[in-house]
Amino acid sequence: DLGGGGMRAPVQRLTDFVNGKVSESESIPSSSYRLGVTSAACHDIYPQPLYHALVHAITHNFDKQMPGFLCDQALLHGVETRTSSPVRVLRDSTTLQASGVDNMFPSGEGAGFAGGIVSAAVDGLLVANAIKTKYVAHDDSPLFNDVDKVSIGFDY
Repeated sequence: DLGGGGMRAPVQRLTDFVNGKVSESESIPSSSYRLGVTSAACHDIYPQPLYHALVHAITHNFDKQMPGFLCDQALLHGVETRTSSPVRVLRDSTTLQASGVDNMFPSGEGAGFAGGIVSAAVDGLLVANAIKTKYVAHDDSPLFNDVDKVSIGFDY
């Protein structure tokens, strides 16, 4: 248990992750995770090829596209960071179904259609309405009448 038990999350400063060293406990920035955090060797979680690919992506992609991402205040929680998806699953702008895949409705942050929890929730409502439109008899009161934007997250 890398977090030390008690549902504490294992954490590591991003700069230390990239350098392959455990963060000193007193150097850990504050975290919004309420159950507490413990400094841990998150870089040891992954097989070496994956670790090196992550380091390359962080140093050559993320930090170039989002300057300041790689800093001492960036904190990895286990294997999760606070950032938006760098990919987008393509979807039809009318049906909101994945392009070329019937009955698959990508939505939210993981699919690249939101930039946080609130926008992911709103996108989920848009997709729920699209599913309702496809599978439920139409009525006079759709959830969103005048929605003309199918993505409320970032445009990459």
